[in-house]
Amino acid sequence: MTDITKKMFLDPVCGMEISPASTNLVSTHKGRRYYFCAECCKEAFEKKPDKYLKPKGPFGRFLDRLTKANEKVFGRHGPSCH
Repeated sequence: MTDITKKMFLDPVCGMEISPASTNLVSTHKGRRYYFCAECCKEAFEKKPDKYLKPKGPFGRFLDRLTKANEKVFGRHGPSCH
């Protein structure tokens, strides 16, 4: 039997590697457990789990993180041209 605390999982929302031993942010969907790096990722997943369970490659996850970072800096509408 494998020790689950040594295994790493991907946060399905942001793609960050998570150790089950390092988080208490867990959600179960269709009998499977998912681990999260932050409460906001867990909340987003629980609202629309199927959105985050679609297969997405590393580039797609990178673009998602880039979009979130830009929204933090510039807001949802992007930088102004003025």
